[in-house]
Amino acid sequence: MRVKELGNRPAPASVREMLSRLMRGHGPSVTVRRREIPYWQQQGWTQSGNRYSGSYQTAFGAFQGIADEHGRGFFRFYVHQPPREMERHGHWACFQNRGEGWYEVHMARMPRDIGSGIMSIERILSEALDR
Repeated sequence: MRVKELGNRPAPASVREMLSRLMRGHGPSVTVRRREIPYWQQQGWTQSGNRYSGSYQTAFGAFQGIADEHGRGFFRFYVHQPPREMERHGHWACFQNRGEGWYEVHMARMPRDIGSGIMSIERILSEALDR
């Protein structure tokens, strides 16, 4: 392909001004700190002593849950009436029936905090329901 140069001319002043602003920025940068709200609060869970109550939320529905903190870094998570689809999931063995529709969810690795545990259970429930 051959290119024939027809000439050149300076860019209009408005284009030069816009490019000049892009190159130098609009002023000094400002650090904006994000809000640091724990995941359990962000998801609407409440705390009463060492017990947290709320819903494990998925795109397919929400499931009532509780989580107990037994000392620093040791948690127990429960879900009320997990979906039937959970029974065909590889993690079903981790759901231990505790009666009256409540299942304790056994964690192979203890989560760092309540929020991490809630997030893990939400992920597992989502996987089971998305099949």
